[in-house]
Amino acid sequence: MTKIQQNHCGKWPLARTICGLASSIAIAASSQAYAADMVPTNVAGISAVQAPPAGFDPLQANDATLAAYAIPPRPDELKHPAEYSKWKRAMSLKTTRIFGDLKQTGRYHGPATLTGVNRDQSQRNTTYNSGNWSGFVNLNSLKSYNSKTSFYYIISDFVIPQVTNPTCSGWDYAAEWVGIDGFNSGDVLQAGIGTDAACGYSQATNAWIEWFPYGESGTPLSVAAGDDMFVEVWDTSSTVGYAYLENISTGQSEEYQLTAPNGTKLVGNSADWIVEAPTVGGSQAVLADYGYDIFWGASAYNFNGNGYLPGSSTSAQVNMVQNGNTVSIPYLLNSSAIEFIYQ
Repeated sequence: MTKIQQNHCGKWPLARTICGLASSIAIAASSQAYAADMVPTNVAGISAVQAPPAGFDPLQANDATLAAYAIPPRPDELKHPAEYSKWKRAMSLKTTRIFGDLKQTGRYHGPATLTGVNRDQSQRNTTYNSGNWSGFVNLNSLKSYNSKTSFYYIISDFVIPQVTNPTCSGWDYAAEWVGIDGFNSGDVLQAGIGTDAACGYSQATNAWIEWFPYGESGTPLSVAAGDDMFVEVWDTSSTVGYAYLENISTGQSEEYQLTAPNGTKLVGNSADWIVEAPTVGGSQAVLADYGYDIFWGASAYNFNGNGYLPGSSTSAQVNMVQNGNTVSIPYLLNSSAIEFIYQ
């Protein structure tokens, strides 16, 4: 029930009951009758999701109605109030929905490549070294998709960092993203920001989505260093996923439905909050110097509604090591906040 509807419900108990019942019926009918409007993009397997009708209030809608409109799933306000507050802030902003052609960039954000002695990727509450990932991953033991215990959605809020290239040898690259899979499986459903640096302070920044082994699709959302981003990624089956990106600083948003690459199925056995050095032109990129970055309200949930945080006992830490040097380390500021530091 929207606030406007509440104001017309009157002060008498019976009137409020009748009004509330009518509103509930209307919401239920809407969720059954409406399917989110999908617009095919110029990239096969990806559709842009249009915004719900004017006046729709996601804060007042039930979960079934949110799903019908393809609104990003909502954390439990009582169980995870800090994480819910990040979702609430993003959904409260009346954004302008952005559409436009996607761009195939030739970059790939693939699974974690582990180095060193600890390469048993089933261990939780431990630390790994990787050549391309740094961050925290929440893990379960699934080998195939499960509609109860696979990871359903993952959220984070972060500020796009200013990056530099200290060596002045070509371009260095960094990417900040959230995603599902990629630690114990060969696919990754993900969305985030690319922050690339030429010599000095020349920076190229873009929003992107990807379901690896497909490559990155750059999106038309306008982003720049210093912008506050909310990103949520979720799945509704082993072959259908969604990515929502909102630039809180500019009041713009975009959402996409992604279909899994041929022969690929989501497992839902890792939820990832990552700063990455991607693969560019077929080679592992050198990580750009991003200084530091913080992911706030980092949380993930399975289909049973169980919540998992970077600080949960089911998570593992991943440090990035390139050419024998540790270049990126994540630290927990609290159970749902990660500070990344470039070394």
